[in-house]
Amino acid sequence: MVFVAWRRQRFIFFSAVALFLVSLTLVGLHRSSIAATSPLPLLPGTFQYFHEADHHYKTHRFGAISHFDARYVPLQQPTIDDVRHTLVALLKSYTATMQKLGAETWIAHGVLLGWHWNQKLLPWDTDIDVQMSAGSLTLLAASYNMSKHEYTPPGESAPRVYLLDINPHHTISSSRDVANKIDARWIDTTNGKYVDITAVHSNTMSTNDVPSSDSELFCKDGHRYAREDLFPLRESTLEGTLVKVPQQSARILAKEYGKKSLTRGRFHWHHFNQNTKTWEPE
Repeated sequence: MVFVAWRRQRFIFFSAVALFLVSLTLVGLHRSSIAATSPLPLLPGTFQYFHEADHHYKTHRFGAISHFDARYVPLQQPTIDDVRHTLVALLKSYTATMQKLGAETWIAHGVLLGWHWNQKLLPWDTDIDVQMSAGSLTLLAASYNMSKHEYTPPGESAPRVYLLDINPHHTISSSRDVANKIDARWIDTTNGKYVDITAVHSNTMSTNDVPSSDSELFCKDGHRYAREDLFPLRESTLEGTLVKVPQQSARILAKEYGKKSLTRGRFHWHHFNQNTKTWEPE
């Protein structure tokens, strides 16, 4: 009986040791998996520069959330028509001012997709995205950061005041600066709506973020472009305003949104009317 009890205790002991070793192995594998898939750690000492406030819209006709700069957000929620009018005014005032200042800029992301379909903003879009070279943004920052500009939108009698606010982190090109993916904003000070401006870089100081080829350009928000897909820029119009668009816009949009985004005529509770060339709510 003593021998049997001893064998049982020995079996329990070695079983516990084996279970402990297996647990350690699994923990190590889990940590290795996390290390392999986790994003790069945040840059030390950085802080988020831009802050937003949101107004929510319960409608399929418009984006669910519209973002406003927290410094100028209106107390009363603007109507959808007010926001649409403001976005067009933002586009017109921004392009006119950048042309006057000699800063080359072009439309991007959802705004570029709207241009692709009918040279208008998508009816469910709630912001405007543009890009410019990192060099152009650096020149703007040196002379025009925090400058205010007046522009009178069509149909209005008094000018609106727009603020060019350039993020002090715009010189950081690393994707680790996740809190500052937006490099600058063009802000309507009457209601806080804005144009997001991101810088396009051709190189980086961080070896973790080096582009795969010399011809590849990138933004620190993760978007990458072949140089020949962006340049030379083409001139076109959007909402009746002269804008610049990437050389291979369809290729860029297909990469960002998928090939169907260029041909699928139904999206976000809207369908595209081929006769009127407009997106109509369903």
